[in-house]
Amino acid sequence: MGVSIIDCPKSLKMAHEEVQKKIFAMIPERWDKLYLYASVIDHFNNLQTGEMFFYYFPKGILKKRPVNVYEVPAKFNIEENSYYSLAEELYSSIKKLRVECINNKERPWTNMTIIIEDVKYKVEYGYEALTNSQFDNNDRKIIWLYEYLNAPYESFNRKERQIINTYLSIEHEKKEKFELPMYKKAIAKDLETVRQLEKSLTYVTDEKIKEMEFKKNHIPKSQILKS
Repeated sequence: MGVSIIDCPKSLKMAHEEVQKKIFAMIPERWDKLYLYASVIDHFNNLQTGEMFFYYFPKGILKKRPVNVYEVPAKFNIEENSYYSLAEELYSSIKKLRVECINNKERPWTNMTIIIEDVKYKVEYGYEALTNSQFDNNDRKIIWLYEYLNAPYESFNRKERQIINTYLSIEHEKKEKFELPMYKKAIAKDLETVRQLEKSLTYVTDEKIKEMEFKKNHIPKSQILKS
């Protein structure tokens, strides 16, 4: 299955712990499991590109639909800029984790999937040459949703099914998998996470929305700029 947490150098342990903390800081409700995808692609002149997205499943029998983390600001009336800054911090921590992997003589991965469920932290590293891939970012997300979130095949349109079929027809290098225990500080996430989120984010209240709408609809004519 890969190395255990005991075998990890301290710097790598800390990098994984930092990623966990940043993930928990982005979810303002109790949840059961989570799936995250991120890629880091090296180009010439030290240029890097990549992407990140993740979904979590809220706690509760009736809450089975995965929540796209980028829907959280609208779902919880959170100011978008302050929330997306957390996403940038998380992605930065993922890139730092990759650097630590390389520093510890591990093969540079181009993409990773993190799975958190049953108090377990699982990581899968992929090594595909994404710069020369026949699949673009959108294609990879469709494939990932099918593979990891078990999105029904029937839920995809014809073009998306073709992408999935093409992917399944190709032999791929096996991903390297690691299963690590959760860090104690990260496990104590639920109530503390909500408290920390409330401190770090600006919530847009109903009163604030009404105030903004009032100001918008009552702008003096003298303040309206002519085009």
